[in-house]
Formats: sequence, structure tokens, C-alpha cells
Amino acid sequence: MSESLPPFLPEDLYRLRFLTDADIAPDGERIAYAVKVVADDRSYRSSLWTVQFEGDDEPKRLTDGEASDTTPRWSPDGRWLAFLSDRGEREEHDHAEERPRPPKQLHVMAADGGETRALTSFADGCSDIAWSPDSRTLLCVAKPPRPGDDAGDGIRVYDRLRYRSDEHGLSDGRRKHVWSVALDGSEQRRITDGDWDDGQPAFSPDGHDITFVSNRTDDRDRNTVADIWTVAATGGEPVRITDARGAYGNPGWSPDGTLVACYGMPEAIGSGARNVHLWVFPRAGGEGRDLLEGWDRTVGSVVISDMRGPTQTLPPRWSGDRVVFVGSDQGTANAYSCAAAGGDVRAETLGPHQLVTLSIAADGQRFAGVLATAHDPGNVVAGRLGVDVRLRTELNAELMAERHTSELERIEFTGADGWPIEGWLMKPRDFDPSRRWPLVLEIHGGPHTAYGHSFFHEFQVLAGRGYGVLLINPRGSHAYGEAFVKACVGDWGGKDHDDLMAGLDHVAKESWVDAQRLYVTGGSYGGFMTNWTITRSDRFRAAATQRSISNNVSSFGTSDIGWHFWEHEMGGVLPWDDAKPYVERSPLHHVTRIRTPLLILHAENDFRCPIEQAEQLFVALQVLRREAVFVRFPDDNHDLTRSGRPRNRVEHCRRIADWFDAHP
Repeated sequence: MSESLPPFLPEDLYRLRFLTDADIAPDGERIAYAVKVVADDRSYRSSLWTVQFEGDDEPKRLTDGEASDTTPRWSPDGRWLAFLSDRGEREEHDHAEERPRPPKQLHVMAADGGETRALTSFADGCSDIAWSPDSRTLLCVAKPPRPGDDAGDGIRVYDRLRYRSDEHGLSDGRRKHVWSVALDGSEQRRITDGDWDDGQPAFSPDGHDITFVSNRTDDRDRNTVADIWTVAATGGEPVRITDARGAYGNPGWSPDGTLVACYGMPEAIGSGARNVHLWVFPRAGGEGRDLLEGWDRTVGSVVISDMRGPTQTLPPRWSGDRVVFVGSDQGTANAYSCAAAGGDVRAETLGPHQLVTLSIAADGQRFAGVLATAHDPGNVVAGRLGVDVRLRTELNAELMAERHTSELERIEFTGADGWPIEGWLMKPRDFDPSRRWPLVLEIHGGPHTAYGHSFFHEFQVLAGRGYGVLLINPRGSHAYGEAFVKACVGDWGGKDHDDLMAGLDHVAKESWVDAQRLYVTGGSYGGFMTNWTITRSDRFRAAATQRSISNNVSSFGTSDIGWHFWEHEMGGVLPWDDAKPYVERSPLHHVTRIRTPLLILHAENDFRCPIEQAEQLFVALQVLRREAVFVRFPDDNHDLTRSGRPRNRVEHCRRIADWFDAHP
């Protein structure tokens, strides 16, 4: 057997180029995209590029330097590119490497490149770019200026439930609103106002109105309602067009301006345990229609990866008499369309890959997007809907040619209740079936996400170290139907755990698997399930729990989504009304059963699964004199492994592989 290429290493992350966005020009001839690279071991920088829709021309770099330029958006007339950038003077700091970057502001440049102009100077930056149909005005979302009497003493006082988030940290009381910005810089005007956050704005085709997303219900701190609203582009009193009961977002207008399409679910349940569908509502409000009724899959690209954090699904777009969107099905994500009147869902792209984002040209046929596979962290693709998908970049071709990558081999087995369960197996580098090899069970987070055909640096590093890697989508995973995704609600650690163990048993029968060298790891819900699994069994040589949950009771009150997420996921009960499901399904409650050596990895700024979850578990294991090591990562949040500081990501990956190596 010939020796394979060298293995993927944790520090190869420093060489990766991350594709974060791609937008096709209205005429369909060019694609703008943003490429992020590691600047140093603490930060990244990103630049804007363009590539032709077809042809042999090399990609053209539009921006350069130390700034982070992201989110390119073509003007409707094709003359301009708007984007977000943190370019500007950095604040002074005792240590140069610690100087924080300026907040991202709205910039614009000519479509062919050249000088850039900053159009905003918000104290906290802005987001959510949208162009007017006449290309003379842009929308963005930003907070108002800080009060002039702000003492800045660091004392924070709260009288509302939503006071922090994993994405934005602690609230300062100011709300995000929609602002209008003139292309020539002559005017900047706030369009919305009030004690609520507004986002995701979009102009109507005639430019007279704006849609946006907001929760303006009386009980907005306690529910997860998201409504679509319209307001005159000049400002005024907004009109709600959805029903104040569902969770809707990503609005997009029909070409004639009579309808607003959006993604959502008719009931805001507090978690992701439902299919998200494509809805349309009349411009003036009224009863909505589910265009995907009967399609038992979900809108959005739910396949996860450690190459990027969660991405916003771009609004649906009309293509003639059809509406186009991204959807997920059994470990894949592709472009789909349905009839504008509803029904007749069909795949417009198809293959073992993850279409992360999708942008449609004015003709409704040409498209561009970000596409990843198990062997490709992500590239720009282009094509015509229903016809072809072509690579337009080769961002990591050199590195991928130098490193061994393991194939995904699909498996199917029988889980709890006789349900068919899907998974994938990655063989170790230099695989020899006559030898016996260790195996790592990887458990995904969510729980309502999915593994599938996307690149994972961590998995390739483990395969390169000589481990088989097993990925399973147990009940609770998305993209297998609504009954499947709801099936773990009220039963965390029940039949979802049985599905995972059935998959492990299925693969452990392979003659090459060393059943005495089994390992387990996972993050978030996958961290919960790692903790839970080692309270159920001593079959694993070692475990590594990442950004995990150990105590459902305390997580209810400390997680930024705890009160609504855990109420729903624990079966609709509150801990003071019935603590039993919270306590009995908490790994900490069963901690005396843990004998497996455990590595605990957690980011200190994690508000989704707060670090107190790791602290409780570590202290309990130390008191019990069990083998446990606790690694704390400063400066990062729940997205550490996807978008955290480069050195933290490298060290996080290395420590998992080293921990397993240390327990042969």
C-alpha cells in the first residue's frame, strides 16, 4: 500500500482561506465575494474580489490591506459595490496587538474597484445592507448614538429579560433600527424607532416602501415572535403584515410589489424543532400562505461546519412564475424552487454538497453562491438554475493538494423504534483493513442541525492522526422531516442517545474497528450528549466535551436563550413547576457514574452555554477524584471553533487529538 499525503494538522487552519459571502451582479456577468484569511494568531482580515460568471479570466482583487471587508452587495444598476469594513484608525492600547478594530461601517466603491468611501460613522458600526431600486440610497441597521451623559463607569442596570446575547454581549439599552443613507453621502436618516430591535430591511420594487423584521409584541422579552413590517421609505407609522404569532424573517418582494415572501414558521416555539417554510403575505397584510405545504423538509442551509459560523439565508427570489430558495435534505443543502402559487417543489441544484449561500441575477436564472463539500472548505460557484453548477474559484487548492482528506462513506442503520438513521464514516489516513483502528464518535450541536457534506477541519485532523471518525444524525436532526426533528423534544438523552449508540454498535462490528479504543466528543448539544453518554457507559477510552451543557436547571437562567429554549426542549415545563425533567436529564445529576477521562473545553465569553456549565462539571469530577482536565479559552464565545481567534481554534483542535492520543 502506497503512503498517502501528509495529514491535516491543527495549525493548517492558519493557511486556510475562508469564503464568507458571494453576490452576483444584476446583469449576471460578475460575482463579488469576500475572502477571509488569518492576519495573526489573534485576528483575521478579509478582502473583496470579483470573478466573471464564465470564462477563463483570473479573479480580480478589489481591496487589500489590514482591514476586514465583508458583505459585498451590487447596486441594481451594476455601477457600485457596497460593503462593510472596519478600515480606519484603531484605538490606542498598551499592547499594539490588543488594539480593538474599529466597528464595521458601510462603504461603497465603483464596481471595477478603486477608491472607497465610508458612508456611515455609527459608534457601534452597522449591518444588513440593502440598495434602493434606483441605486441612489442604501439601507442599513445600526444603534443610535450613545447618550451624551453616559458616565462610562461600567455599572449596568437591567429591568428586562433580554439583556445579553452570545453574538453581541451585554446590552447597553440602545436598540437597533433601520437607517437610510444616501449614496452621495448627503443624507443619513433613521427610518424606524422604538423600544425594540429592527433588522433585515428591503426596498419594495417601486422604492416607496421598506420591509423589515421586528418583534413589537407586548411580551417581546419572553417570546420569540418575529414579524414582517412595512413602512414608507421616508419614514412614518409601520404596518405589521404578519400575525404576531409566528417567527418570520428574510423578507423579499414579488416583482410586482403586491406580495412579500419570507421564511418562517406559523408558531414561535422558542427553539428550532420545526421545519422552516417559505411563506407569502399580501403587501397590506392579511392571511399568509405556506408555499411549501406538504414538503417535509426545511428552508435554509442547516448542514454545519467548523469553517464558518451560522450564515443568514438570503431572501427568496422570484424566477418567472417560481420562487427560489435554499433548502436542506439529508446532509445536503441545495437550491430549490416552488410554484409562485405554491407546491411543485423541485431541486434546482443537486449533489453531495452544502450550498451555503445563494444569490440570483436579475434574469432569475443565473446564480452564484458559496458551496462546500467534505473535501472543500468552500468556493464560489455559478450556474443557471436547473442546468449546471460550476466552480469559479479554487481558494484552498494548494493546501488541499498537499494534505490527505478522508472520504465520507454513507451508512444507514436501525435506531430506536426501528427508525432508519443516517450517518457517515471517515476512514483513518493510511487505512489498512487488516489492522485495527481507534474510532471517534462525533456528536453535532443544536440539536436541530445536521452533519453532512461539508468540510470539518477537526474531523480531518483526527483522521490524519489515525482515527476513524463517525458522524451520525440522530433524531432531533434537521432535514429528515418534521416528525424526526421534533422527536428529541422532551427526551434529551433518551432515544436520541439510543440512535447514537445503535450507530456506534453498527460500525463497531467492522473488523477494522478496535472496540477497546472508542472515543467521543461533541459541542453544545453535542457536548451535553458527550457528558450524558459517559454517565450511561464506560465503553469510551476518553471523552472531550466542548462548550457543553451539564446542568439544565442552571442553564435555564444563565443561557442567553435559556428560558424559552429549555422550556420548549424540556417538554413545555418550567423548572419551578416540574424540575424532574431538568434534573434527571442533566449529566451533573449522574456525575458519580462518570469514570471516563474527560477533557472539558469552554470559551470564557460563551453566553449560549455559559462557562459555569463546565465549571460545575469540572468541580464535581475533581471532588470525586476522577480524571478531568479543564481548558478555558479567553476572548471567545460559543462560536470559538467556527470563528474564534485563530490561536484558540488551533489549540482547541490540537488538545482534542492530543487527549485521545494520551489515552490509547
